[in-house]
Amino acid sequence: MANRGVDAIVVGDSDPHFSEYPADCFCLRSFLSGFDGSNGTLVVTKNDAALWTDSRYYLQAAEQLKPSGIRMVKQESECSIPDFLASVLNPENVAALNPWTTSLSEETEYKRAGVKIVYDENLYESLWFGKQPKMSDSKLFVHSEKYAGESVKSKIEKCRKFFASRNADAMLVSTLDEVAWVTNLRGADALCTPIFYSYLIIEKEKSTLFVDTDKITDEISEYLRANAINVARYSLFAQCLRENLSESQVLLENAKCNIAASQLLKRKVASTEKFIENLKAVKNHTQLECERKIMVDDGVALVRLLMWLEKNRGNGLHETDVAEKIAELRKHSSEYICESFDTIAGFADHGAIVHYSAKKGCDYTLTPDNIILIDTGGNYLGGTTDITRTVSLTDAPSTEQKRDYTLALKGHIAIQMQKFPAKTVGFQIDTLARQYLWQAGLNYGHGTGHGVGHFLGVHEGPQSMSKKSVDCELKEGMFITDEPGLYRAGKWGIRIENMLAVKKAETTDFGQFMSFETLTLCPYDRNLIETSMLTAEEKKWLNDYHGMVRKKLTNFLNVEENAWLEVQTKDFI
Repeated sequence: MANRGVDAIVVGDSDPHFSEYPADCFCLRSFLSGFDGSNGTLVVTKNDAALWTDSRYYLQAAEQLKPSGIRMVKQESECSIPDFLASVLNPENVAALNPWTTSLSEETEYKRAGVKIVYDENLYESLWFGKQPKMSDSKLFVHSEKYAGESVKSKIEKCRKFFASRNADAMLVSTLDEVAWVTNLRGADALCTPIFYSYLIIEKEKSTLFVDTDKITDEISEYLRANAINVARYSLFAQCLRENLSESQVLLENAKCNIAASQLLKRKVASTEKFIENLKAVKNHTQLECERKIMVDDGVALVRLLMWLEKNRGNGLHETDVAEKIAELRKHSSEYICESFDTIAGFADHGAIVHYSAKKGCDYTLTPDNIILIDTGGNYLGGTTDITRTVSLTDAPSTEQKRDYTLALKGHIAIQMQKFPAKTVGFQIDTLARQYLWQAGLNYGHGTGHGVGHFLGVHEGPQSMSKKSVDCELKEGMFITDEPGLYRAGKWGIRIENMLAVKKAETTDFGQFMSFETLTLCPYDRNLIETSMLTAEEKKWLNDYHGMVRKKLTNFLNVEENAWLEVQTKDFI
């Protein structure tokens, strides 16, 4: 820092496309700090080193940061990074940012706080000390229209009409899931997400995909030609902007475009409308049908996992064995590609670490005296899954464990039973999931639900369910999760999660009402349910749900598996 003339440096695990799960070669914050959660930003000044993260990672960060001495900052309750730097730096001091991993909206926040910033790409490259991992060389493949439900030409035409309506000459698509969605292409450049590093520029008469051309097979070349998409090397992206588009009116999104690209476009048209994100979030009929089918495959794998866990709970299994087993079971599906995120298998107090990541040699041995939280998901050609079940490894869980679980379950059921008027936004119904916990003086820090992609990212916007006021209505065809939880540090963690699809319910004199279709197919642990706490309506919902699970899975299970499922899903009276 001193050699570069800077007084502070901000380091994140961010790539030029602001991916949630960037490739390892972009995870500089993890490399420097030792904290490997998906959300965290390291700030180093001459006298301090601190890492900002959210409530999902408080326990994990506190543990992983111990060797480095870096202090943890709780971003929900303490000041933002720009405000922190403004308070500790003098007016003449300079903070360094990476122009390729800082967005326009982030730059605005630093300027608002009055922080003097400098962009120094070379400084960040030097911090790897020659140990930066290499980029993947995986090939691209087509995500067939039989899964996507819409052609590439149709999607590009929608984009052209949109940017023309905003008096622009072109549109820059810079987030990797949006490039993949528009082109109906997938790759394997990042762990658990079938994306590929690229940019897409859509102009009035042509489109250009910037990608490592070594990833393109003859089949993909022909596919791109058929869809009127030119190809250029990823490394030539900046040069193209500078030489060909610097005077064009290019539409881009503030939160999704990095500073380096923005500075090369003199007449950019900044937008906050999330046009492609909104299109992508509403699944079409084909995508919904494909999702229902792969939920059967996922449900079969989950039933087999839970049955295996019950049989082997006292046989010295480890948390990592659970993660490996579910991946193995999912591979029985011909459409399975990869996990949609690293499986969380948190036994006992590890379950209280919201996004716990078990590692061999450091993970717990499972014993039949506590509960385990399993949060897992798969990426299939037909869609993406995300489910959490909390399971008791003892036949007699404690009264407190059953109470905690049932309070979370009641909120989980309340969301899925609820009808709501069209144009309702997620934060308006978030409290339904928390109400029973709140009445008992309990709560959880994370959101209740997030959007899910279709054979893309397991976390997708703009829709969500949380205490944050996100202005996005829950539209027919959107996928969203329902995952209340409760975490007792030093004891256990509980989370219960299903994936849902928003659908039309009925039209009354008061307008259109919406509801949820439950997509996930997996029984709840009846040993953890305190039935005396359930209403008749909640019992009926559970019985109906378990009946649906049996009906949809029975033809794909053997006699022993069906017998096990019959016991797990018998009616609550």
